[in-house]
Amino acid sequence: MHHDLDAEASDSGPGPATPPPFAAPVTTAGTRTGVTRRELIKWAGAGAGAGAAAVAGGTWVLARDDGPRAAIPTYGPDEQGPAGSSNAPTATDGEAPIGSVGAAPNAPTSNVRATSDLAARLLVVVEMGGGNDGLSMIVPYGMGAYYDLRQSTGIGADRVLAIDDEVGYPDTMPGLHRRGAAIVQGVGSPVPDGSHFEMMARWWAGDTTRLGTYDTGFLGRLADAIGDPAAAAVAVSTGGGNHPALIARLAATMGISSLDAAGYLAGASDDDVLLRSFQRGLAAMASGDSDALVARLRAANRQAIGFAETIIEGDDHEGEDGYPDSDLGRSLALATRLFTADTGVRIVHVPMGGDFDTHEGHVDRHAELMRTFDEAVNAFLDDLAAQDLVDRVLIMTTSEFGRRARDNGSSGLDHGTASNTLLLGPVNAGRYGEQPSLTSLDADDNFVATVGFDQYYATVAESWFGVPASDVLARDARPIDGIIAT
Repeated sequence: MHHDLDAEASDSGPGPATPPPFAAPVTTAGTRTGVTRRELIKWAGAGAGAGAAAVAGGTWVLARDDGPRAAIPTYGPDEQGPAGSSNAPTATDGEAPIGSVGAAPNAPTSNVRATSDLAARLLVVVEMGGGNDGLSMIVPYGMGAYYDLRQSTGIGADRVLAIDDEVGYPDTMPGLHRRGAAIVQGVGSPVPDGSHFEMMARWWAGDTTRLGTYDTGFLGRLADAIGDPAAAAVAVSTGGGNHPALIARLAATMGISSLDAAGYLAGASDDDVLLRSFQRGLAAMASGDSDALVARLRAANRQAIGFAETIIEGDDHEGEDGYPDSDLGRSLALATRLFTADTGVRIVHVPMGGDFDTHEGHVDRHAELMRTFDEAVNAFLDDLAAQDLVDRVLIMTTSEFGRRARDNGSSGLDHGTASNTLLLGPVNAGRYGEQPSLTSLDADDNFVATVGFDQYYATVAESWFGVPASDVLARDARPIDGIIAT
């Protein structure tokens, strides 16, 4: 079915559909999880090696290229990027000084300090697809202009857990209020776009202005920089599909929906005759001589099977005990199990699920999303502490854009621009960046970003992993100082 991207950008349109793949080579692809064993055997028996690699247990290999890593081009202020685009700073470049706004005076302080071993650090990315409203996650209850803008969607001060005299969490987030987080304010693009597809593609690529610089994803480039090329997987998406953010050049990256999915590929017991037969057949399709295309598909099969074997063998975690019964809870439980298996996974990407595209009924819908997030992340942090991983794991949130400054006539909020993001774990809690003005809006009644999301990414790359931002980002993005607790 043809999808009109221009129509999709409308504020009154439906929520985001599954976006088209970002332009980059992948070894296999798949779009379905949760298949039955009967379906798996039926499809595998059809003799389509690519199909078997794509659907087997919901596990996918996203990219692996054993050739030399291509340099990521960078452009100075007077140099031209692709298609004649310039990186010269402009008045809308969104590069207000950052790091000068440190922790809020009354903010809780993290009791966790990051491990000094950069090679031991891990990352979890929680993607809030649909456009998360930053002002409903971090509520500016002490700013009168907020209630002027949000007459039907504003969160009353009596429902706010104060961080300081200006902002606080909604009362659906008591766990994170107690723990504290690094709040990065005003994160967005200097050249915003109202399309879900466009802005998701930019975030996945790490390209604020979509210059077309990359054929890899930001998380894939991080995986290349920090991972062991011999590891079965360095970065994993729990969404189960071929996620564009994870496309790499050297590192293996995977999509897996659950450890049960891995169990379809490897580890069948002798008394499970059907599954053991299927796994033997899949392994046979992963071996042998063939032409280049089939050889690549077979290599993908071998990689997927190898990854399944390593995480099954290394998994001694108790599973989902203590986590809420939600997709996010299950995905974060899987993240812990991938980390404790210690097979080389350094990055786990978690699509949160739910619909942050709150054009209607925003207040109740967003409150439930925040409750889900709070419960799952707190269970995850408790589990990390129990596994002695709490000083090694940084959690970051992303979303393609925020919501419009003013509420609409449907008790909702239309597509916006800048938003708030969170970093949790070994961080110095407080507010960073600059709160966008609530009174000086752009021509479309949207907030003006004060922090480019490439700066946000640079903070994770450089301050957390020790990877120079210029190695994974084309522009000269500056990390935000003081966030990581060391």
